[in-house]
Amino acid sequence: MPEGPEIRRIADRLAPVLVGETINRVFFGLPRLKRWEKILTGSAVTGVEARGKAMLTRFDCGRVIYSHNQLYGRWDVMAGDTWPQSTRQLRLALHTASHMALLYSASDIDVLADSELSAHPYLGRLGPDLLDQATDVTQVHARLSEPRYRRRALVRLLQD
Repeated sequence: MPEGPEIRRIADRLAPVLVGETINRVFFGLPRLKRWEKILTGSAVTGVEARGKAMLTRFDCGRVIYSHNQLYGRWDVMAGDTWPQSTRQLRLALHTASHMALLYSASDIDVLADSELSAHPYLGRLGPDLLDQATDVTQVHARLSEPRYRRRALVRLLQD
């Protein structure tokens, strides 16, 4: 299962080919998300970030694609329109003029407004991301000072 550091590396691989680019075509392999294809097509990606084990792909239309690789999910980045050979199920494809970002086998995917992120069942439980350069000592101290985190083992605190 991909953990936080692996998701961070994937985000760092996706960001250079997506951020600032207009998405020419969007494909969702999950029927419940099909309605978002037209809405996101033509939007520009403003950010790609890891949040714990989740990936957030932000668009200039105010929407965010939340994806969690779970056990078997895998992202591929391909130049041009050359599709990789795969027996996995394609769940999400984002096409730019020069690249494709393809998510296979993940089923925990949603399209949210930025304002909905803190209420998301997974994201809402996360504390400061220690791998995020924007996280500072003040945020970590504030989190560790909360009564619910007292007397917790360090490894559990880091996971939360």
